[in-house]
Amino acid sequence: MGNLNDITFIKTNGGMGRIAASEDPITGLVMYLPDMEDTDLVNGTSMRHFDEIEAADGTNSLYVAKLRCKEELNDYGLKETELKTKMDDYTGTSDSDKLDAFRKVAAINALVYHATRFFDMNEAGTLYLAVKVASESHITGADLKALQNYTNGAIRQCGVFTPGFEETTSGGNTTISSTMEALIGEYQTACAGDDSLEEDHKPMSVVMTVSGKSVEVSKGSEDSDPSITVTPTDVTSHTLAYFAGTDNHKAAGRCNVSLLIGCDLDSGLVQKLGQYGYYGCIGTCMGAISKAAVNECIAWVQKFPLGLTAPGLISGELIKNVTTAHQNAINSNRYMFVRTHVGIADNYFNDSHTLDVETSDYAYIENVRTIDKACRGVRTNLLPYLNSPLNIDPTTGQLDRNTVAYLETVAGKALEEMEKAGELSGYVAEIDPAQNVLNTGVLKVIIKNVPTGVMRQVQVQIGFVTSL
Repeated sequence: MGNLNDITFIKTNGGMGRIAASEDPITGLVMYLPDMEDTDLVNGTSMRHFDEIEAADGTNSLYVAKLRCKEELNDYGLKETELKTKMDDYTGTSDSDKLDAFRKVAAINALVYHATRFFDMNEAGTLYLAVKVASESHITGADLKALQNYTNGAIRQCGVFTPGFEETTSGGNTTISSTMEALIGEYQTACAGDDSLEEDHKPMSVVMTVSGKSVEVSKGSEDSDPSITVTPTDVTSHTLAYFAGTDNHKAAGRCNVSLLIGCDLDSGLVQKLGQYGYYGCIGTCMGAISKAAVNECIAWVQKFPLGLTAPGLISGELIKNVTTAHQNAINSNRYMFVRTHVGIADNYFNDSHTLDVETSDYAYIENVRTIDKACRGVRTNLLPYLNSPLNIDPTTGQLDRNTVAYLETVAGKALEEMEKAGELSGYVAEIDPAQNVLNTGVLKVIIKNVPTGVMRQVQVQIGFVTSL
């Protein structure tokens, strides 16, 4: 017999205006999860479906959902599930089917975990969650462009979750080769190379994380009720020795890409994520960037405690067991990881490095976010005047002074707002009235910004004196 007649209520979440007023928190997260299927994301039984978009180069599709709170994951039929360890816990006509079912649960757990951590860090953020389920080996630069174009340039920062190596088997032997260097170059080119997002006025910063280990999922050796074993194997170019060594990925001009190698090595979490347990804490990182004002460093101790249970490196070492010398070397190589500070609880990012060189004006994520916001704002304000007439002073042949003053004000309007918000220390917008616009049709505007600083180190002189 059915339930008694009644009036019931379903409490929704995310409708109280938690969305931030500016577009600075809008974030992307692109995850390569080949153990999932398109039917997991476009599911007829779910309230909502991911949108399917094709990569810019015409390769395999991405599936994208716009999330404003972590509770929305349930609307897409996505939730964490216990990752059971016995073969008979999974249905299938063969052992291979059962292992595939295990891998799928781990993949969905990874997706939900990192998306949830994003909103744990910034409940006012907006996340475009994109998933690649096809059998290609990594997230491509074309994927990043496809996602940003799908949002019409709304994304300000994007996380990339991709293996970072390729495995090839020949004659029964498996060879593992790193793809990190190639991927970093590919992402930088997609952001700011020829035919790039920046050229299309859709700039963004990318933080990539890769798997620190090659993880095999296989059937155990028990004759009755066999277990599923998850076996992690070191990848030569993803080890502590490599990250702290002289070979590194920093290079002049790599200002749009950062490499995150810090993760949570809590044993329960690693078990729940299965073959995805040795990736960096990308959801936490993107949530912190989303929460930060564009001029703020996400290593700011007061504002960005991370709350990881067992901070470590993707190579498998707990950070408490990594020597200070190694931590300094990794930091000098401009990788991002999670550290602790003596005298205060919790854990924090070491810094906000890009893979640009230390002397660059864009060596840190906040430098890039600040200049990108300035460029977007100036362009938005000047765009209505594109192809408009310019008055010329008939006695001097120079630009009319009133026209110059007006356009300088228009160009500086967005920068004025950034200064008021504390995102810039100061600015000036200048137009030389003597430039020959009649011949060239080009109006040159010079903008100088004074950024805010970051207190990365503090030196305190302390001692005793006989009197004050």
